[in-house]
Amino acid sequence: MKKYLEMFRKVGTLKKTDREGWKRFGIEDPESVADHSFRASFLALVLGEKFDLDGFKLLKLLLVHDLAESEIGDITPENPISEEEKLAREEEVIEDISRSFDIDIDIKKLWKEFELGDTREAIIARDIDRLERILQALEYEEENPERDLSEFFFEGKSELESKEIKEFLNEILDEKFKSKKR
Repeated sequence: MKKYLEMFRKVGTLKKTDREGWKRFGIEDPESVADHSFRASFLALVLGEKFDLDGFKLLKLLLVHDLAESEIGDITPENPISEEEKLAREEEVIEDISRSFDIDIDIKKLWKEFELGDTREAIIARDIDRLERILQALEYEEENPERDLSEFFFEGKSELESKEIKEFLNEILDEKFKSKKR
């Protein structure tokens, strides 16, 4: 039982780990990594069904992909750490977590699958992660009309890999900008 409690405590630190990218735009009290992971997981539940995917696999990929942030925090592209260094740090933490907790879920394998994006579920999971960030940007911009967060909509859109999520996002953005013109 002790290993499970330690693991759950580690995951619990994500509730207190801010998503750092929002601070650059003056968002006070930004969402936590756990907030982000929860909605991304819910999106996976709904969109997995919609796109006829293995929803349980999507959930596992999304729940594991930010787990390293429990130790290294949320490293954004604006951070002076290279993408290679960031991935190396994350992989080290994931390996440590996998060794330390030795549970019946292959956390390292799931994390690597997400990072490589080499399965259909991993591609969609990565896109859901990006989609969640775009949805959060839309909400923050509505709450803070003086902030221009449009780079999240358009840069995020250009990062998407799957046709399904691109089309889904286009519908959301069309609706968003249609209602702005009213």
